[in-house]
Amino acid sequence: MNWRHYLLLASLRLALSTTVAAFQPVPGYMDADYYYAGGLQLAAGRGFSEPFLWNYLDDPAGLPHPAFSYWMPLTSLLAALGMTLTGHHNWFAARLGFLALSAILPPLTAALSYSLTSRRDLALTAGLLAVFSGFYAAYLPVTDTFGLYMLFGALFFLIVNRKSSIVNSLLLGLLAGFMHLSRADGVLWLLLALLVVVLQKPIHHSSSITFYELLLVF
Repeated sequence: MNWRHYLLLASLRLALSTTVAAFQPVPGYMDADYYYAGGLQLAAGRGFSEPFLWNYLDDPAGLPHPAFSYWMPLTSLLAALGMTLTGHHNWFAARLGFLALSAILPPLTAALSYSLTSRRDLALTAGLLAVFSGFYAAYLPVTDTFGLYMLFGALFFLIVNRKSSIVNSLLLGLLAGFMHLSRADGVLWLLLALLVVVLQKPIHHSSSITFYELLLVF
C-alpha cells in the first residue's frame, strides 16, 4: 500500500459522501437533530445549555437545563467546530467535520486490513467496502456518532496490533475516553483496553491466546 491508494480511497468516499449530503437538507431524524442543535448552542457561545426539551429521560427541572446529560457531547463539539471555523451557523458548516471523517475511514480501514494481513489486495478490498458502505452511506455525512466511533474503533485496533508499550497503552486509554465522549457505552472500550494491556504482558511465552481470540469469545 502507498499514499496513492489511500488518497484514491479517501477521494472516492468524500465524493460519495458529498453527493449523499446534497440530498440531505435537514438532519432528518432525532439524534442528528439533537447533536446539530447542541452544536448551534456551542458555536453561538451559549455553552453546554439546552433551551429545549428533547426527551423526559433526564427529567430536567426546567428550561434551559444542562446539555448532554443523556447523550454525550463530542459529536456536537465537532459540529460546532465546523460552524466556528467557517463563521456560518448552518447545517452545511456543521457537517464539514463529518464529511472529512467519512473520507478518513476508507484509508484507515485499508491500513488496518494491511496491518493484519500484509496483503494489498485485501487491504484495497476492505477500503472499497468502506467507501461503498451501503447502509451507513446516509449516516456518515450527518451530525451523528457513526463516523467518530468508526474512526476511534479503527485506531484502537491498529494500536492493538502494534508491539506493546507504555505509549500504546496510554493511547488505548485515550481512545476509550474519546469513544465514551462520543457514546455513553464507549466506557466498555476501556475494559477492552485493560484486557489488551494484560494479555500483551510477556508473562507466559507459551500462551497462544491473542486479544482477537478473546474478543471473539466476547
